[in-house]
Amino acid sequence: MKKNKVILGFTALIIGCFLSILDSTIVNIALPDIANYFNESINNISWIATGYLLSFSVFLIIGSKIADQFGRKKVFIIGLIIFGAASGLCGVSNSILFLIIMRFIQGIGAAILTPVIIPLGIDIFGKEKRGFIIGISGAITALAAAAGPPLGGVMLEYLNWKTIFYVNVPLSIIAIFLGVIFLDESFDNTVSKKIDIAGTVLLTVSLFCLTFALLKGGDYGWNSSSIIILFIIFVISMIIFLIVESKISEPMLPLNLFRESTFTTSCICYMTSGFGIAAPLLILNFYLEKILMYSALKSGLILMTLSLSGAVSVPLGSFLSNKLGTRIINFLGLILISVATIGLAHIDNNTSILNIRLILIVFGFGFGFSVQSISSAIKYLPLEKSGMASGIINAGRQIGTCVGVAILVSILNTNVNNAVVNIKDDVKHEISMDKTLNTDIKDKMLIKIDNMKSDSGSFSKEDIVKNINEEGKKLLAKTPEGRRAFVLNSLEQQKSKVLNIINYSQDVRNKEISKAFNNTFRVSYIILFVFSIFGLFTDKRVK
Repeated sequence: MKKNKVILGFTALIIGCFLSILDSTIVNIALPDIANYFNESINNISWIATGYLLSFSVFLIIGSKIADQFGRKKVFIIGLIIFGAASGLCGVSNSILFLIIMRFIQGIGAAILTPVIIPLGIDIFGKEKRGFIIGISGAITALAAAAGPPLGGVMLEYLNWKTIFYVNVPLSIIAIFLGVIFLDESFDNTVSKKIDIAGTVLLTVSLFCLTFALLKGGDYGWNSSSIIILFIIFVISMIIFLIVESKISEPMLPLNLFRESTFTTSCICYMTSGFGIAAPLLILNFYLEKILMYSALKSGLILMTLSLSGAVSVPLGSFLSNKLGTRIINFLGLILISVATIGLAHIDNNTSILNIRLILIVFGFGFGFSVQSISSAIKYLPLEKSGMASGIINAGRQIGTCVGVAILVSILNTNVNNAVVNIKDDVKHEISMDKTLNTDIKDKMLIKIDNMKSDSGSFSKEDIVKNINEEGKKLLAKTPEGRRAFVLNSLEQQKSKVLNIINYSQDVRNKEISKAFNNTFRVSYIILFVFSIFGLFTDKRVK
């Protein structure tokens, strides 16, 4: 009976862990369909993803504190209820505003259930199984993060966007049922029930302003007054928060945790791996869908390679940590992520899917190894502080991902815009230098190039050929019967020259756009290599 209780109780935790991470990525692939359903711009629809990430990032630490004070099992069950109910309401939404609000509430549910998974798991299996619990939760995290795009693609292919939300409801009910019956209550008996209202408000404001600014800075403009004010509020509120927390006897966030160097460096490591994961899950996915023109499902299945290798490497990393030491595995994990990002920086239109998958396997192993920073973070902390530590380190990973998205998307947009300018200038020069092209045809090609899409750097070959044929019909209508054969032959020559120029433009486009993505990945791996050094300090017992 006890064995069944352990298995079923831990199953509830696994379901909760999987759902909370899955919903941070699975919805992104459905945004175009949702935009069409509500007849809204993609900019407004993007709040569906932003709202979830915002509340998820902000309430992780607060949720862990409330759980420590009033019961982790209670908070886990409440989190599942909020998450499941909000998921169902997302599916029945009849307005975009209601859907965004429900996504924000859904993120709150995910935030308060996520940090209690590890301490509840330790209560189930015992302190000596801490590495196993972290290994399983890390594997589920890796699997869920990268499983979102392919699972979402399958649902969109055969069902509709509403099922992405509906599927959470029965799974949440199962987890609630198992949790109520098979989980025991757990507290941090060293903290009081007194709520630090000032600290809670200040931390909420601070994290909200930081996360909002990072997620929407690209849309509003980094130099916009709104974003600058948000960053200023973040800095001021965080300084006040640290002062307040250092003065009171029962702080919301125990700052003395950061005196443990292993915990602090482990948080930095996990934040760094969160930053690194933005490169494949966002930038590479954009390249596959928008540049290589792969379907969302095909792109998702390619990215699934990362999640599968991550799921395998997390328990392997746990095993190797016991043999070699956590600091070596954490450092190796960040190095592998860096090396894999170098591989991404060399992808172009000629790169095979097999090579992309091999790069993602390396990335998955790096992420799986870097997850061991969760284990090292709580290794030397009192057992009752594992809940708060879990909340802090998970919040760090979320913020790291937000920073990665903010930096890489901004750099990518700049690089792509520059690339499109280079493509236009190069191709327009090639057209202008050709003295044999018909003037009308040349002018129409130049107009098409000026209207070239800024996100892909390409223009339609079919449209230009259609314009040539239309110009040819007009010209033939004015041509005497005896000269029509000559004119037709001339038009075919013109068409051949135009097609050659279009093919040339595609070569230029492939080269310039690939360079734009490569330069973006280059920034990512430089940052990753710099911060990987913290992996060597994630175990204070340095021999």
